[in-house]
Amino acid sequence: MSFPQIQRGRRRKFVETYDFKHPKLFSKEIMRTLRALHEALARSLGRTFNSTLRNKVDVQLTRINQVVMSEFISGIQTPGALYVLSIEELGGDIILELPPGLCLYIVERQSGGRGSDLAERRTFTTIEEKIMTRVMKRVNNDVIAAWEPYMNFTVKSMVYESKPENVHLINDDPAVVAEYEIEVGGQRAPIRLVYPYTLLKESLNEMILRVGSHPRKEELSAEALDAFKMTLKQIGVNIRPLLGKTRLSVWDLLHLEEGDIIPLDQKVQKPLDVTINGKPKMAAYPGTVKTRRAVKIYDVYTEIKESELL
Repeated sequence: MSFPQIQRGRRRKFVETYDFKHPKLFSKEIMRTLRALHEALARSLGRTFNSTLRNKVDVQLTRINQVVMSEFISGIQTPGALYVLSIEELGGDIILELPPGLCLYIVERQSGGRGSDLAERRTFTTIEEKIMTRVMKRVNNDVIAAWEPYMNFTVKSMVYESKPENVHLINDDPAVVAEYEIEVGGQRAPIRLVYPYTLLKESLNEMILRVGSHPRKEELSAEALDAFKMTLKQIGVNIRPLLGKTRLSVWDLLHLEEGDIIPLDQKVQKPLDVTINGKPKMAAYPGTVKTRRAVKIYDVYTEIKESELL
């Protein structure tokens, strides 16, 4: 009797690529804290711009990225709208990049106009620069308030710069970039807040940035609270109950015919998952209300998946 020969190959080793130009500077815990901090800042900026423009404004944090400072500077179009904030306690600067068109829109609304195209790009006049400086003082307070539960600092000075090449920072220094998207008047524009890594490194080592600490409760003025409620009432969300799901091969999908039945993994006696903006948030049972299809909420999920925080 002969036995089949077993061919034993070499075990493959998994090699993970690593980009030395874009190193991972922070752990997942710190990145999660940075994201929570800047999401709170997004809400504060939304209230500030909403009261400034007297218009519905939505500010969303899109991502927190790690880049090289030279790449960030070279990617800015000229003329730009850069505000260099000098942080006294840290002995360095952070940069807030606003679209020039957004600044001109703010200036026109502050002057009684209807606003302009957010894509407009030009250098500010002296009067426009002074109006934006007044608005930026409120934005600075939002930044300070967002960092207050984790780090105490003050903005010593603020300088407006339209030419990126005039911003004197270490080009090879890695940086942390918080990227936002603002929507106003049916138009969207990006906002970026940049921290040089060397500025945060010392603070992280001294545990000034406390991972897992709880931010303070913010008391809103009556005017800000009314503006916030008005914004919330106008926000639209996409709510979808999922009747079930299944997995099909490409061959089965191509050979489907009229009358075929596709079994789902949803059991009749179990509640359906209800998603809000694509994320499961509630459980509900299907039914009807006055001949219209509906669902009855059975449970609200309280657990937050780790993937949603990253």
